[in-house]
Amino acid sequence: MDFKKIIIIISIFLFFFLGLLYFLKQNSTTDQSKQSLSPEEQMVRDRISPLGTGEGFWDEAISPFREDRTKPYLELLEDLKTGKVNFVWEVWALRRKCKPEYTPDQCNATILAYLDSEYESPDKEKVKDLFLSYFRYEEEYRKWEQPTDLSFVELYEKIKAKRRDVLGEKADLVFGMEESQVSFLEGTQNFIKQSSNVPAEQRVKQFEDLKKKTYGSYYDALVSREDKYDHYQVEMSLRDKEFNAITDPKEKEKYLNKIETKYFGKERAASLSEERAKETKFYESIAKYESKEKEFLKENLGLSPQEKEKKLKELRIQFLGSEEEADAYVRRKNIEEAGK
Repeated sequence: MDFKKIIIIISIFLFFFLGLLYFLKQNSTTDQSKQSLSPEEQMVRDRISPLGTGEGFWDEAISPFREDRTKPYLELLEDLKTGKVNFVWEVWALRRKCKPEYTPDQCNATILAYLDSEYESPDKEKVKDLFLSYFRYEEEYRKWEQPTDLSFVELYEKIKAKRRDVLGEKADLVFGMEESQVSFLEGTQNFIKQSSNVPAEQRVKQFEDLKKKTYGSYYDALVSREDKYDHYQVEMSLRDKEFNAITDPKEKEKYLNKIETKYFGKERAASLSEERAKETKFYESIAKYESKEKEFLKENLGLSPQEKEKKLKELRIQFLGSEEEADAYVRRKNIEEAGK
């Protein structure tokens, strides 16, 4: 994946983000349309988190609101400041436990009742205040008429300001991690353009330094949740120019193996290298067969179609190693021809 693709991915994300922000502002325009939505759909429609609610991703094992152990307020506060806990995702994890027929207000009330039952004073009041502040922000956000003539960066700055108008210092606890991620996406675009001629090793280090600086106290938590393969792809993209400049296949493989060992371990890297070797050998066999096929057809113009196909099948088995591979080759070719 080269950096043009990264730019495209980031652009798509920003486009999606703006679209989602617009979507979040849309209330049901008539009572009839409101009634057509279930309470759960209304909540999803009204959600305020641009980077999602964590459904399918958030590990409840680290949730501070597990039924077997609720975290003290100060511990929760520290987890929010370091990104170990994503407050918005926690709100939605609790909301997903509400009965489907509940309205958003009923669900919020259920969450507050749950906090009442799980926490003792003074932690109870502090945790509830955090939730109440967030619920109030959601309500204010839905009422807010956003400017429609701003760039993504300008609009997001307005959103950040709105958050602080409503939440004050709590905005950093609730949205600080998300805002650092958006800042990193913006910073990545600039970095891509400005570092194209920087040596690969230095470029990789600078990229990681940018991530550390932008994520700040959230760095460890965010990186721990990132996928290893995504890390690997990003680093290979940063090294794209250097890697493509290597002409010796053996040196190219050594280069790849070194990076793969870094991310996946020695055993997995060796397995990937073996798979590439098999794939290379397979395509070399195809190239040899296709060369022989052209030669055969040129020298045997008088053969009948049946005789030609019989001989070609024998050649395919000879070069590709088995009748199964030979038949698979024919199927792939037929699909390619049909797609032209």
